[in-house]
Amino acid sequence: MHPTPIRDAARTAGYVLDDAQRAAAGRLEALLGTTGRPRALDILDREGEAGRGVYLWGPVGRGKTWLLDRFHEQSGGPRFHFHEFYRALHAEVWARTGTPDAMDRALDALLGDARVLCFDELHLHDAGDAMLLSRALRTLLGRRVTLVATSNYPPQGLLPDPLFHELAEPLIALLESSLDVLEVAGPVDYRTLRPVHGTAVPEAPSAPRWRDGAALVRTGLPDRPAPHEATDVPLSGGRSIRALRAADGAVWFDFAGLCAAPVSALDMLSLAERFDRWVLSDVVPFADCHVNTQQRFVSLVDVLYDRDLPLVLTAPGPLDAVLSVPPGRPAPPDLARAVSRLHQLGSGRPAPAGRTGRG
Repeated sequence: MHPTPIRDAARTAGYVLDDAQRAAAGRLEALLGTTGRPRALDILDREGEAGRGVYLWGPVGRGKTWLLDRFHEQSGGPRFHFHEFYRALHAEVWARTGTPDAMDRALDALLGDARVLCFDELHLHDAGDAMLLSRALRTLLGRRVTLVATSNYPPQGLLPDPLFHELAEPLIALLESSLDVLEVAGPVDYRTLRPVHGTAVPEAPSAPRWRDGAALVRTGLPDRPAPHEATDVPLSGGRSIRALRAADGAVWFDFAGLCAAPVSALDMLSLAERFDRWVLSDVVPFADCHVNTQQRFVSLVDVLYDRDLPLVLTAPGPLDAVLSVPPGRPAPPDLARAVSRLHQLGSGRPAPAGRTGRG
């Protein structure tokens, strides 16, 4: 009888996987093999070739990252979120600019001799990202590395801007030819559900210990900073960002001061490495925000969520109303994912046991 470690983990946690989730779990378990010792080096076929990878995609809140994390627990090897991987890859390649094997050496530094790579939330909205990742994937396949990735987009949906989509076509072709593409479809965003009569539902991938504050939950907020506590927090390139308070590993930003400032997702990652407790106060309704401001907020939610860092938000009204973008106005492509995650945070549910690091 074949082992079913991912489905067993769901049963142990009290989760009832739906049909699409069970199919994805079965495919990932098949990739782990039947050796009884399913570590990274066992993901090989009889000729010693890498196992065919898996690309899980579907709407927000479908448990894709939960499935990836259970696979990662069994397989070992590195696990990256897109923002984190791209920042690290870009830095390693840049440091080797001008050398003919820059990509090989960059991947050596990031992955060592890993034979499996878990890659969460692959999404492309930048042409440069697409071209760099295409080079990286081609090199990984040449090394017989098995890739397991999650995304809210099918491969053909990556870099959807018609002006630049053709630049992603080489990457899309590689993904479709080297990975089994599975849709984890379904109408239910499990992050928005509450347990009913003690019955568990499949959790979202990783439920960090966050709280939402003020208009969302009016309890547990720390004291608002005094004016003299404001300080400039350094960023790369000699830049800085003004924080209302930054001390003892905690940081408090005003929404406009952080999200309307010229900071990138890579800056958010850098800040998340320095501060492990966050407050973002006075969230401005998205109806009154530029799309770039909205996107920075989405990036912040992604970064903190992936690192399991606590966040307190204050806002002038209910979450759905504050983060709603009027029809006909531009909105960040991944806003639905951020809203779904914040709904989960507001539910007060604890993180599932067994959450692992990124590797």
